[in-house]
Parts: sequence; C-alpha cells; structure tokens
Amino acid sequence: MKQKTILITGATGFLGSFISRELLDAGFNLVLLIRNSKQMRARERISEVFPLLDTEAAPVSARLSGRVEVVEGDISHKHFGLHAKDYSRLSGTVDEVFHCAAATKFHHESDDMLVQTNIYGTEHSAWFCLSGKRKRFHYMSTAYVAGTRRDTIFEYELEKNQTFNNSYEKSKFNAEKLLRQLAARYNIPTTIYRPSIVIGDSRTGVTRNYDNIYVFGKGLHHLKNYETQKNEDAPRSSKKSLGYSPSLRIPGDKHATINLVPVDYVTQAIVAISRQEQSINKTFQIVNPSPPTLGELAEWMTFATGVHRVRIVPRYEFQIQPETFEEKLFLKGTETFQPYMFGEPYFDSTNTRIMLSGTTIECPFITQEVINRFIQYALDTNWGKKNTLMKENCRTDKLTTTKLYNP
Repeated sequence: MKQKTILITGATGFLGSFISRELLDAGFNLVLLIRNSKQMRARERISEVFPLLDTEAAPVSARLSGRVEVVEGDISHKHFGLHAKDYSRLSGTVDEVFHCAAATKFHHESDDMLVQTNIYGTEHSAWFCLSGKRKRFHYMSTAYVAGTRRDTIFEYELEKNQTFNNSYEKSKFNAEKLLRQLAARYNIPTTIYRPSIVIGDSRTGVTRNYDNIYVFGKGLHHLKNYETQKNEDAPRSSKKSLGYSPSLRIPGDKHATINLVPVDYVTQAIVAISRQEQSINKTFQIVNPSPPTLGELAEWMTFATGVHRVRIVPRYEFQIQPETFEEKLFLKGTETFQPYMFGEPYFDSTNTRIMLSGTTIECPFITQEVINRFIQYALDTNWGKKNTLMKENCRTDKLTTTKLYNP
C-alpha cells in the first residue's frame, strides 16, 4: 500500500523539526512547507530540519530525494502564497497535515505577526485540508490557551471567559477556537495537541528554543560573569567585601509548579497519538503529570549555573527592601515570563494517558541531572548563537540517520 504523504508547516522550528524527523523515521513521505529566510532559500533550509544528514560529500537534499519535498511557501498567505497549479497538485497528493508553524514571541510589538501566523496561518492550513482530497489535520496548540485560569483545565474545554497573560496565549486561543468552528462546520477530521512549556531533549540536552527556563539560565550565567569580572577589577583592599553578595531575589511562589515537558516526550506522544483513528476530533494535553515546583527549579538552575544564592520570594519583600542593581538587571531580562512565576492550573491529560497506555512512552522526570544537561548544552552553543547542533550529542538524530542509511 502506498505510504502516506504528510505536509508539515513549521518544520524548521523547534518542535516541528523533531516531529519531521520522527515521521520520516516512521516511514512517511514528507512535504515541508518552508519560507525563505534572510540568509537562505527555502530549499537550503532543509539542513535545519535534518542537520545530521547534511555533509559536503552528500547534501541532505540528495540523501532524502524521493522521501522529502521542500515547497517554498508562507502559511500567512492565502493558498500558502503558491501558484494555483502547485497548490492544486499538493492538495491532491497530501494525505495529512501537521500544522506546527507558530509565532511564539510575547512582546506587544509582534501582535500583527501573531495574528497573521497563528490565526490566519491556521485558517489557511484548515482550508488546505478541504482542497482536493479530504485530509486529516493535526494542530499544535498550547496548554496555555487556558490563560490566567488556575483551576483544572480539561482537554475538551476551551472557552471559559478566561483572560490571558500575553498576546501569544490569546492568539493561540483564537486560532484553536476558529479551527474548532471550521472542523465542526466542514467535517475536517482534526486532532488538537496542547503541549505545555516545551524544553530540550531530556536525554541529550539538545534544543533550538532558548526561551522559558533558558532565559533565566542565561541571566544567571551572565550575572555570575558580571560579578566575577567586578571582583577581578576591584582593588585588592576591597576584594574581601566584594566576595560576599546578597541573595538574588526573584518574585514568585516557590511552592507553585511549572509544567516543563521535554521535547522528546512531546514528539513521541504526538506521533503515537496521531497514528490512532480514535484520536480524531479529540484534544490532547501533552503535559508533565509531575511538574517541578519553582522552588525546586530555582535550586537546580542555580546549581547548574554556579550561582548559589537565588531565592523565589513574594512580591511584598520588594516593598520592604527595594531591588538591588543586579536584581533590576535580572528582572528586566525576564519580565515577559514573570506571569508564570505565580502558579498555574492543573492540566488534565486523561485523553493522552488513554492513548499512550500500552506503549512505553512516558514523560521523563525533571531532575538536577536533566537541568544540568540543558544548561550545559546552552553553554556549549552559546545560548543558541552557534548554529551547529552539537552532532555528537544528538543521539536521537543518530538513530534516525542510521535507519535512513540502512533501510
């Protein structure tokens, strides 16, 4: 039987690249809808998706010929910005769509991009599923469509008059709401996945997303370097007093949880669920059933970065004692993530547990060892500035590479 062809949007992104490799490893033929970047044409960006397959001896495009097609397009444009002939050809050959593309910045100046990419991009992808032959639609949402809710969030729920912490959450909520309406009206077989805060690979530390905990880790690392330099530059007579530094206080609730979920678990769970017919027209929250507390995470992060004096404290402590210079610097760099420091809801994942029962797929525990791995990888890649994905550490990709070379 002819293997299915799957169109993937956002394949050059963090989660999208992991899902692309997982689906290719499972034997599917892929069509990657990729935009041109400022540096590279769309077809050259395939190396971002399959970094270990790209060598001087044999470019990745040659190795994957017949298995992977790159199409230059943009989900924010009607018909993906494709010519009618190309759009018609794809709509008649693609069997399923994995819509992974999203704008993820929290800043207000990116509101227009959030609407264009997250809302209109989802709408255009849904209409593509209705063009040509009927296609199954897999949509990557987020658990934080729950916004500022603090109760139990069930997978079947969406609209509960919630408010939102930022424009990103609101745009993903509106996109999921629109998709649910289109799926119901036009009978699009749809599966919605809601990951929580996606972090690196728990086994290797590999990541391409240096937001969330990495912003805090980078801030701590820079603070350590700043204080080391300050001590080195100080006169010898004052070095003793400079050697002592008060605790760095971060406003938050140390007993609250933060739902971190490794990308390897998210990827395996999504692909496993996507292969089951029972998952059609259902929503799955891909979350950590045992998330760490912010207090635990603070301890692990400070140990991993070598800054052993961080405390999560209530806001009122800053009324009693104003921020130090170092605290002001640190908080300015992490202000967009402050709303997540004061608690979150409980994310029910009943549907996910049912679909994964009988498999070996489980969410790894977040531990000091795992956090050390994440921070070390971030340091090795200079917090994402080095565009090499540390091939020797990417064991998951090595497994995929071996299977591709030895079918």
